[in-house]
Amino acid sequence: MDKPSRQYAHSCPREKPNTRDDARLARGLARRIATWPALDQALWAASCAHTDPLDDPGYGSTLRLASRFKIARGYSYWLIFLREQDWLDETAAPGDRLSDARSAAWFRALKARGNRAGTIIGRFAELNLAIRVLTPDADRSCVLQPHGASVRQRLNDDRRGFLTPDARVLYREGYRLMDTAEPSKRDRWRSQLLQYRDGLFFAIQAARARRLGTVAQTTISGNLSRVDDRYWLVYTPDQIKTGRADRVLLPKRLNPYIDRYLTEIRPQLLRGQIHDALWAGTLGEPLAERGIEKLVRKRSRHLLGVSIGTHRFRHAIGTTAPAVNRAQPRLGGVVLNISEAVAREHYNRANADLATELFHQDMLERTDDANNRAWLSKTSQ
Repeated sequence: MDKPSRQYAHSCPREKPNTRDDARLARGLARRIATWPALDQALWAASCAHTDPLDDPGYGSTLRLASRFKIARGYSYWLIFLREQDWLDETAAPGDRLSDARSAAWFRALKARGNRAGTIIGRFAELNLAIRVLTPDADRSCVLQPHGASVRQRLNDDRRGFLTPDARVLYREGYRLMDTAEPSKRDRWRSQLLQYRDGLFFAIQAARARRLGTVAQTTISGNLSRVDDRYWLVYTPDQIKTGRADRVLLPKRLNPYIDRYLTEIRPQLLRGQIHDALWAGTLGEPLAERGIEKLVRKRSRHLLGVSIGTHRFRHAIGTTAPAVNRAQPRLGGVVLNISEAVAREHYNRANADLATELFHQDMLERTDDANNRAWLSKTSQ
């Protein structure tokens, strides 16, 4: 790699250090920035440059030296990771190098290196702030909530102690698995069949989320039916935990995927066995509760960085539905076929999550205002 130009070696206009610690931080900051692509150095310098008080200051210029050093250090770790994966395009804007997949891969890499929860959370916070300094208009959602859930949630560091993923992310993952499955590949045809099956399972569960025991009992002739142009899952009271009959209308978009599973994928999975279970296992046998839980944990670990159980689909719907449809707060309970009280007490975390997000946003805005006032006051003096 070409040596970075000296033009941006100090990241921003020099500040007179107040103490030895400031001098050390300034030297360390310059060394960090010197390893960055030239474009990143230029953007950092522009954001950190002091401007006329009447101009809109760059976010970097509102930060103290210690904050700049910490953010730059974290961003350097991110660039090192991108280089190791051969993902670093030095001509691309910093925000364009972000993606949910890369955030998830970095999360797994940090965990594999033995970093503690606080360190991992800090690395993502530093990356978020660095992108804000470098390209303030960039979409940072894949850093704040990669694949629909925050890093803090993935590390089980929240009050409830477990991850509540966004149901839309799980639903989208189901279609991705089905759309990318290629059962025609001779060398991997079996794994591709299982990928398609798992994708259909994810899509159905993310949309309707029935309990594990009910799902494991699902049969084609006894529970699955097609009326006109829609598929239904109809369960008898003895198949439901609450003892109430349940009728589940599946999304119309799933029609061609269910058709293909029934006519092409499932017959190949059966390996000559004959049974009525909707979900077939690896050896063709009916997929039991343990097998269903295993496939969910395997696929979710790849998607989210941590594994979740089948029941977590219900929490996902209970939280996502009222958050997305605020005019219908009871929607989650209706989809899950449970009472409003149960949905509110055990499944809906939307109000707490939204309140937390609003509180954090308010705190950030107040902090930014305070920083800007302090900077303007210092400049006027």
